Amino acid sequence: MTQVGFIMNNTFAVNRAEAEKSFHDYTAAYDLDDAKVALKVEHTFRVAGLCDVISDSLGMTGYDKDLAWLLGMLHDIGRFEQVRRYHTFRDALSVNHAELSADILFREGLIKNFIKMKEGIAPHDDYLLTEKAIRLHNVFQLPDDLTERELRFATILRDADKLDILRVNVETPRSTIYNVPDEIFLDSEITDEVYEAMLQCQNLFRNMMKTPADLMLGHVSFVFGLVYPVSVRLMGEQGYLETVLQFPSRNPRTRQRFAVIRRVVHDYMEKRLSGVLF
Repeated sequence: MTQVGFIMNNTFAVNRAEAEKSFHDYTAAYDLDDAKVALKVEHTFRVAGLCDVISDSLGMTGYDKDLAWLLGMLHDIGRFEQVRRYHTFRDALSVNHAELSADILFREGLIKNFIKMKEGIAPHDDYLLTEKAIRLHNVFQLPDDLTERELRFATILRDADKLDILRVNVETPRSTIYNVPDEIFLDSEITDEVYEAMLQCQNLFRNMMKTPADLMLGHVSFVFGLVYPVSVRLMGEQGYLETVLQFPSRNPRTRQRFAVIRRVVHDYMEKRLSGVLF
């Protein structure tokens, strides 16, 4: 029998209130006064909310909408352990946070605190979908072997995550996010490879980014990877993208390049929203 308050398909049930409680119980073991920990708590709830907005735009309701929301709640669960162990969010200097999130949930068993499995039903379908979406949420490109349903939920999560990361970059001191003094950001260069990729409206590979300015543009380039029109619209309406694009660099060459990139991004977004680009 389905538990009251749960929406269940043939695999497991989602209860938002209990999932939020489990999240708070888990994060209580970390230092919530740490700026890095606090920003990831806020990021989690914002991404879950953005999953709701995107799923609404796709006409999703009931269980499917709750599943998309749950992906937002769980996608960065490994960030807290990453900060505890390595004191950084930079995967290249520590550990792949998406892999760590999936491992904590599905190999160590934390997922049982967030969902209710039907007795006698082996993990399959949306259970496996949930693991894939979390494990793959930070990859450069999703694999070709996902089912249509897996692809839908994975792209909802990835769009929502990209939308809120720009907010984090605006509202949180750069030194907190990157462990790099702000003075270095203000003077840094944009490497030629990154600049050319931005002019071609390309997502940036992690290994392309060599300077602090490159790291900022890595997040700006997320706009080129957004899948859903509502995501492009939201990125423009939020205003965070524009704030990053008007980065007050003290380096004249960097300022000039940011100005060019800003025009390229605006043109790209206008074309996406008008339906010229899909």
